[in-house]
Formats: sequence, C-alpha cells, structure tokens
Amino acid sequence: MLRRSFCAIISLAIILFVSSAAYCHEAGDHDHIFVGVNADETFGTSDDNVLFIYGVPSVIELIATGEYIGDKQIYVAELDCWHSAEEDAHLLNSSDATEQPDWLISLQRVSYSDPVNFWMEEEATGDEILMSDNSTYAFDAPQWDEEEGWYFHNHTKFCVLASGAGETFTATFKLLDNGTTDFADSTEYTLTFVTVPEPTTLTLLGAGLVSVLRRRRK
Repeated sequence: MLRRSFCAIISLAIILFVSSAAYCHEAGDHDHIFVGVNADETFGTSDDNVLFIYGVPSVIELIATGEYIGDKQIYVAELDCWHSAEEDAHLLNSSDATEQPDWLISLQRVSYSDPVNFWMEEEATGDEILMSDNSTYAFDAPQWDEEEGWYFHNHTKFCVLASGAGETFTATFKLLDNGTTDFADSTEYTLTFVTVPEPTTLTLLGAGLVSVLRRRRK
C-alpha cells in the first residue's frame, strides 16, 4: 500500500524533529513501553508470573508530519519503544549471564478502533506488522547486558491517517510467552492515541521532503 512505501521517510523527519524540539529528552534518551511480570509488586501472589504492560502515558501523542495521502494527513507517534522491565519487582530475566532465559515475548493484536487508518510498522525494516486481529509480533530473544541483565529492546511505529488534530485512536493488545518459561498471558491492554497539531519545525522539515515523497508516490 502507498502509505507503507514512504512512511520510512516520514519517520526520518519525526526523528530529526524530536532530536531538536525543546520538549524532547536529552540525546540518546527516549520513553519506553515496559513489559514485565508481577504487576502488584508483591511476591508470592497469583500474578508473579503473569505478563503485563506498564509505564505507558494515558494518551500517546501522534505528531503531524505535514504530508498527506488523499485528504488525510500522516501522523506518527513519538513513543515507539518496547523494553523488558527494568524494576527488580517486574523483571523477566535471571542474573546468571551463562544461562539464557527461555522466554520469548510476543505482542498480539486484539483490535484496532480504526484498522483502515491505524497501523504499526517495524522500525528497522519499515514493514507493516500485526496486520490482522490475533496476529502476533515476536520481540527479540533475550540479550545479555552487564547492567540490565537479560533484556529485549524493540522499536515499532504507530502510524495513522487522520483529517486533523484531536482525533482519537485506540489499539488493544495482549502479551504472550512463546518460549518455555510459561509466563501467563497478560490481560488485554488498550493504548490510546490522539493526533496533535503540526509543529512549526516539523513543517519546515516536511517541506524539504515534499519533492522526494512526490517522486515515491509516482
């Protein structure tokens, strides 16, 4: 579909804007959607091995790109990172560097409020993922880091086509463990997104990409 062929270029503009905007984080820092277990932070209770999502803002902003497909503008969420839990009470990992854990966490699409105009992409490839209800996307296998222990870190993009600012979209997901650790599936979790006006800086960046995008449309 046309939107998939040039969303990567739009993503570049978003990255450039976020790196220079006054409200963004320091270089190298970004927000995460965390995946862990033990939601109540109390060991010995029934949710000790139940997956859950946390650390998500109540509303995720979708930033206007200044580019259109038909009469709708492309918006991309600033929040795009999934990361295994960092707090001790929620960790998926073990502290033994010599023994890789057996978990393999996947994200399952339950439903989108607008499956025509809302979609997700894998940031590294630009490929659309979770293209239908009940489809799954596997996060990376556990990787070892001296500070974090065993972890995963994946980037996906939330993209929409919308008529303007103030439009709301929702996406409902579940977490699954396709490994042999037997973490229990999470409950369904709904992320809420809202389109926001186009920033001036991004307008200028978008203008510089117009000719490239037009060539790709052809």
